Amino acid sequence: MKNPPTKSAGGASTNIAFQPAGTHAVEGAYITKSGNYHYLFFSAGQCCGFDTKRPAKGAEYKIQVCRSTSATGGFVDKAGKKCTAGGGTTVLESHGWVYGPGGQGVFWDPKLGPLLYYHYVDTRIGYGDGQKKFGINKIDFSSGWPVV
Repeated sequence: MKNPPTKSAGGASTNIAFQPAGTHAVEGAYITKSGNYHYLFFSAGQCCGFDTKRPAKGAEYKIQVCRSTSATGGFVDKAGKKCTAGGGTTVLESHGWVYGPGGQGVFWDPKLGPLLYYHYVDTRIGYGDGQKKFGINKIDFSSGWPVV
């Protein structure tokens, strides 16, 4: 492989998620399949710098999801809103001492089943970017939508 890459791996790119409001921040996309659906997990909101400038409640990082029968597009949230039009159902957000969870992925453990992993700020320790912790929770897809 050349460095830097000089050729696209597969043609034209496709936008599968967009946040039209605020900072437009959508990142850390991760797609996994369960049953008939492909689930697009992504982080939305302010991710960093909580020690110097904390966002308004609800504007901090959170993990959201949309789903589709195709891995290449048509993702919608639980309410049917397109992921390319600001859709996203919240899977995990700030609660208790867990603040700004994001940067996620799903690991399929052969014994435990699907596990959601992510980083977060433990407010009992501090809000600095270098103080982030690693979190992991079991995730249940049995309702058709992932639940932690």
